[in-house]
Amino acid sequence: MRTTKISLTKSLSSLILACSYLTISSFVSAETDQLFIEEATSATVLIKTHLKHGFIDDDEATDRWRGTGFLIDKAEGLIITNAHVAGFGVSTLRLQFEDQNQFTEANKVFLDGKHDVAVIQIDPSTIPSETEELTFDCDYSLQRGNRVFSLGHPEGQDFTLSFGVLSGSKDFHVDGNFYTTDLVTEPGSSGGPVLLADTGAVIGITTAGFDDSDIGFITRASDICPIIDLIKAGKNPARPIFGFQTMIVDKKLSPRIGAIFDNNLPLELGDEILSWNGNLWSPEAHGDLPDAMRGYQQDSVQLAMIRSGEETLVNIPVQVGKSAHLKDWVYFSGLTITEDNKADARYFMGNTTKPLLNIESIDTDFNDTEDVEFYSGVDIFSVGDVTGMDLKTLYQFLSDWPVNSKIEIVARVFDWTPESYSHLMTHRFSIKDLDCSWCAQSDKPE
Repeated sequence: MRTTKISLTKSLSSLILACSYLTISSFVSAETDQLFIEEATSATVLIKTHLKHGFIDDDEATDRWRGTGFLIDKAEGLIITNAHVAGFGVSTLRLQFEDQNQFTEANKVFLDGKHDVAVIQIDPSTIPSETEELTFDCDYSLQRGNRVFSLGHPEGQDFTLSFGVLSGSKDFHVDGNFYTTDLVTEPGSSGGPVLLADTGAVIGITTAGFDDSDIGFITRASDICPIIDLIKAGKNPARPIFGFQTMIVDKKLSPRIGAIFDNNLPLELGDEILSWNGNLWSPEAHGDLPDAMRGYQQDSVQLAMIRSGEETLVNIPVQVGKSAHLKDWVYFSGLTITEDNKADARYFMGNTTKPLLNIESIDTDFNDTEDVEFYSGVDIFSVGDVTGMDLKTLYQFLSDWPVNSKIEIVARVFDWTPESYSHLMTHRFSIKDLDCSWCAQSDKPE
């Protein structure tokens, strides 16, 4: 998957690729136990995915996109990868271990958009008997210069080994913090394991890379482990949803209330949050508040805060979080649209209307979409000047739209620079080939 200026996996010249790609058999670091490499290779899978309305010229339905994943629970058949590999909408997933001749169908278990993590599942009986699951070092703390290696399928080079070093930690965009590295992160690498060369422990997964740069981004084990632990315990690992947003001034300090979207909340801008239900926390140790409260199932929470120098207790309503894995979609004029629950509280540009819809894919073979500067994954801000629609409302709205009249769609588009910011962009579309995941053929407009 690619964006305008940054790819979820970056592109280099063929010469550089030829020098950088290290097959399993061609190189083994003196600092790396061969056993670690063999175990990681055995647990790594090739993932192929396809959206129902992804592209008009798909000849092979499951070979349009590819990515990487790896086994984390052999007994249950759980595989971890990136959310952008699994897809937020309706898609067909197939995967294959290195020595297998056939692909196995996989189902989505959970998607987390903030950290770009997906857990998918296969029939455990299809896992090779000699394959063992990989283990995360959940307590790993970044050490610049640590030598690491990864497995992936960059540019169609299946089950490729790459060595590199950790260089730092950086906000990739507004949603989170990632390790940076010089590992190969070409298209197809996304979702692969990143392991310490001296221990073989997984410290993250390959997630993204800047175009024309050797910088790659790794989702951290500390952000992944709570998701896995909750899933293995049979619990919902989603982040709860609040009517406010926090602002991190210093990661070593508790965050402050930065925006309030529900005027009925007993909050004030600048309130410093100390704990939730008596649980002390900090962004440095636990991530933001929704991260710290993953799996929370109650409808309210008590926050201890400092306001004007004094400690106070307030009770705040909470919405139980949901997986970003959604089954429904609406399709028209080359756009596949799903509901966007991956964004918890993505409010932007001072507007408190929550974007509910997401462009899952764009078929640029349609005349209306060939020059569109949207890309897959962007949030829809409004359709025909209407905000806050769900999918079924959208479908009815499009069904009632005047024939031969184009409709205006406003989307939030990221400008992928090292500073990363977002802005609104507008395009107009005719309404052709309107379709949806739930409606019968008789329900569709003429």
